[in-house]
Amino acid sequence: MKRFYVYLSVLLLGLTFVSCNDDFDTPPMVVPQATHQPNMTIADFKAKYWKDVNNYIDTVKEDIVIHGWVTANDVSGNIYKSLYISDGTAGFSISINGTSLYNTYRVGQEIVLNMKDCFVGKYNGQQQIGYPEFYEKGSVWEASFLPLATFQSIAELNGLPAVNKVDTIPMSISDLKTDAETLKKWQGRLVRIDNVRFSDADGVNTFANSDATTNRNIEDENGNTLVVRNSNYATFRANILPLGTGSVVGVLSYYNTSATKLDGGTWQLYIRTADDCIGFSSSTKGLLTDPYTVEEAIAGEAEGLSGWVSGFVVGAVAPEVSEVKSADDIEWTAPTTLDNTLVIAPTADCRDISKCMVVALPQGSPFRQTANLVDWPEVLHSKILVKGNFAKFMGTHGITGNSGSTAEFQLSITTGGVTSVEENFESGIPGTWTIYTPQGDKKWFTSTFNDNTYACITGYKGTKPPFEAWLISPAIDIKKAKSKILSFKSQVGYQGGDKFEVFIFNGQTPFKGSVTDKIDCKLAVAPATGYSGFVESGDIDLSKYADGTYYIGFRYTAVAASSYQTWCIDDFSFGAASAAATRGDFESFNNGTPTALYGTYTTKGGWKGTNVSILQGSEADANPLFKFIGFKTGSTTEYATACNLNGKTSAVGTLVSPEIEGGIGKLSFNYGYAYTEANGVSFRVDIKQGGAVVKSFTVTKKDAVKYTAYDFSEDVNIKGTFTIEVTNLCPSKSSLNKDRVALWNMAWTQN
Repeated sequence: MKRFYVYLSVLLLGLTFVSCNDDFDTPPMVVPQATHQPNMTIADFKAKYWKDVNNYIDTVKEDIVIHGWVTANDVSGNIYKSLYISDGTAGFSISINGTSLYNTYRVGQEIVLNMKDCFVGKYNGQQQIGYPEFYEKGSVWEASFLPLATFQSIAELNGLPAVNKVDTIPMSISDLKTDAETLKKWQGRLVRIDNVRFSDADGVNTFANSDATTNRNIEDENGNTLVVRNSNYATFRANILPLGTGSVVGVLSYYNTSATKLDGGTWQLYIRTADDCIGFSSSTKGLLTDPYTVEEAIAGEAEGLSGWVSGFVVGAVAPEVSEVKSADDIEWTAPTTLDNTLVIAPTADCRDISKCMVVALPQGSPFRQTANLVDWPEVLHSKILVKGNFAKFMGTHGITGNSGSTAEFQLSITTGGVTSVEENFESGIPGTWTIYTPQGDKKWFTSTFNDNTYACITGYKGTKPPFEAWLISPAIDIKKAKSKILSFKSQVGYQGGDKFEVFIFNGQTPFKGSVTDKIDCKLAVAPATGYSGFVESGDIDLSKYADGTYYIGFRYTAVAASSYQTWCIDDFSFGAASAAATRGDFESFNNGTPTALYGTYTTKGGWKGTNVSILQGSEADANPLFKFIGFKTGSTTEYATACNLNGKTSAVGTLVSPEIEGGIGKLSFNYGYAYTEANGVSFRVDIKQGGAVVKSFTVTKKDAVKYTAYDFSEDVNIKGTFTIEVTNLCPSKSSLNKDRVALWNMAWTQN
């Protein structure tokens, strides 16, 4: 132990002496020096080996040496396996099969390239230094990735990085033509484009989606656009797109998959880092996510403000008014006389024109088609978002410059929907449907099994839980649809904690409209292993939403888990003109309240029961609730309502429908009785047209058992408008309450 202490003391003493000697030489900095001398400019080299085709490869046979300073590399991950160089005459891209190139080839580093026996060509329209690859599908040679070792053998570093040598060329989007000379001039060049905005910048959209490279457009004041291409692997992928107007710096690339047309491609800009976006605003005011109030927009007229404004629809300009001077020049009720304007106010009850703004509804535009108060009086007093310039219009405060496109207005309610939808997803998810993903990186897709294609969603292989993914139908006009019935099939695979729900809503986004209700329907149940079969939802009656237009949304949610379910949807149907089930709205009898008292009751849809009581399904028997009545067709939670016809001869129970359009194919319903009836049940069903019976049949079951539900169906096959009438035949012929029979889940197919 003493030896150790002595040794340590000597060592420390030696270190003390050493630390006092500070005369060591600093290692000299090694500055790389190229051995080759450039003998051709990049501009001349590009011209010499240029071919007016989109894919080719050529070999350099001459002693040509070019040089350039690195203008862009893969430092952020947005540029993939490539370097861009420029010598001041032109820019050029080099395709290299290597990563982390920025560690050696930094921006401003001069590179000297001995090009003899090397390759130059194009890949889908972009001229570049690369390596030969044969594209079998197109039967052409193209310039692909140059092996890293090969690049290192021809590239010499010369000097230290000098950022001041990097030339950034100011240009305009309109300069980007697609002729050969323009392509040669601008491909591979580092450029700066001023006074542009990101078209998709809304305070929410990021540079790229999480699951794929994403194109974002920049737009100048003249409406010229350029694609800014952003990788989902870029370090700035999740950054919010810059707001307002500014400058964008990046390297230009050109992409063309045409086999013959040189000018059939697209110019693309690759930014190097997020710092290449310069001078943009950090304010979100006026964006869709942070709109101006009507008061703010009016106050901003003098400053020439523009953007989104939020308010309430309170009316339209009256006929023959060209200049609004007072409240008398506005129609404050709907429907209005004209369909060409809306008046927007800070509150739904405002009638002070000095606090309102007028906006035109351009002729033929979606804005006029879906928001005018002539066709859609329900828009009155609803909330609205409108994009435009805040300026005087028709002599008062206004919103101008709105084109009427769907991108420049939003209603809090939905109008203008279709009256029927039949979708089996055989050609994929249609563009009329919406895929909405508020959380996570999993989206709806289509899959095919046994020659059947359907829509699917799963959290499997998702990397960013929790997940929330919606598949949303086109807007459906329930009010005008002849059939109000929705149906679909569902399938589920595997066990998991996932949640699958179906909603109806009348705003453009679920939960943000004035109505968002969960639909009660039958869904598939996951088996212990594998997939369930496809399960029919049953006929879902949407009659209570017959006040307007709505969306149907299938919502999948899941948190982080070791296993996930897969949910599938197929054969979506609403409002089909034929073979679509339609049903009586018995659930609205007596305003939805069951009663044991006999009397006359009607539904919202116009069904009338006379000398009837209103019964309902339940978990237990407690008059007027009875277990045997059970659930509404297609539901596992909503109990059915039954119209109970009295069999008393002095007060015979009847049930009469309103006039129904669309014809009747097959009629079906459930029936049974809840009380002691000695002679069973017997009743007649008449189908009438113009007051005359065109089809009649009698339902008799003498051996009917109390608290038992029976099914009945009959092929009627009558076209046109018709009514259904049911009459109790009172088999006991008694003056007492006898022979009572309840009917529920009455439905028919159209013919």
